[in-house]
Amino acid sequence: MSKPLNNRHLPARITISLVLLLLISALLFDQTPNQTSPTTVYAAKEVTAPPAPPTPTEPPMPTPTPDPAATPTPRAPGTAFRVGLQAGHLRSNELPEELAHLRSSSGSHWGNLSEAALNLDIITRVKPLLEAQGVVVDILPATVPTSYDADLFLALHADGVASGSAHGWKLATPWRASAASKLFLATMSAAYGPATGLTEDAGGVTFNMKGYYAFNFRRYISAIARTTPAIILEMGFLTSATDRAVLINQPDRVARGIADGILAYLQQRNPADGGALLPPEYPVLRTAAQGATLRAAPRDNARVLAQLSADTRLMPFDLQDGYYQVFVHTSKSRTVGWVREDEAGVTDEQPDFPTPVSQ
Repeated sequence: MSKPLNNRHLPARITISLVLLLLISALLFDQTPNQTSPTTVYAAKEVTAPPAPPTPTEPPMPTPTPDPAATPTPRAPGTAFRVGLQAGHLRSNELPEELAHLRSSSGSHWGNLSEAALNLDIITRVKPLLEAQGVVVDILPATVPTSYDADLFLALHADGVASGSAHGWKLATPWRASAASKLFLATMSAAYGPATGLTEDAGGVTFNMKGYYAFNFRRYISAIARTTPAIILEMGFLTSATDRAVLINQPDRVARGIADGILAYLQQRNPADGGALLPPEYPVLRTAAQGATLRAAPRDNARVLAQLSADTRLMPFDLQDGYYQVFVHTSKSRTVGWVREDEAGVTDEQPDFPTPVSQ
């Protein structure tokens, strides 16, 4: 049997129990700032550093104006040739605002055949002929990529007249043509005529051809780069039965002539001559006090086109054998001819190249 509990020891036992209980509690729950529980894991409480503020975006640098005297760097050896073939009037309704005045220019027609459709058909025949020789070909609509840069640019068109018997093909470079553009014109001229059997429309080059908007990098954004050799080819007249017999019925002859002209240029060009890609820069001229004679060719015995009065404004775009080839715009006419170098004086006026009203 157990002994009865002695009540006189009870308060002492309760006191001891309370003391022990307090000590245990202090050990278990003491969270003084200077003590760290060995089970505390601060890694879980680490705060991720805030992200660094974004680096300010620098404003875009302005596009530098090309230095007219700077010689371009030729393409690296082994680089594939790139050629731009433009189908004239193709999607002309999409031309940018700066060329809005040309959006309604639909080109010539014959029956249901539009000039744009003919141009595109010929280009699609030229393309594989060039690609077979390793040339990269861009088919371009009326809208030219900004500062389009290539080994050459060819704009294809076909003429048309409301009446008359006009026929034949013709070629033109820009107003101020680089040596490369002139070489391209020569190789195309030598190839296209024999391949097609068509007659050249000698003397038929118009102001609109030489002032073609795609050439005019000085005025328009939607134009070729100044170092891209370029010509425009009017393949023939859609309104001429003789020309249609080739353009429509024998399009492969046309395509072969164009491809041969392009390949001949690419073979004859000097890839190391970057200067040949630069169009010449001439100052605006005025005729001397005694006036000047405007001739049809750079020769003293060439046919006289006009007698120009003193201080007539001249826009030069070529210089050969002591003669400037100039554009003369008066209130009565627009004429291109040749003036002796010693009959013209340099001015500080800015050039203003003729702008085509249609093409």
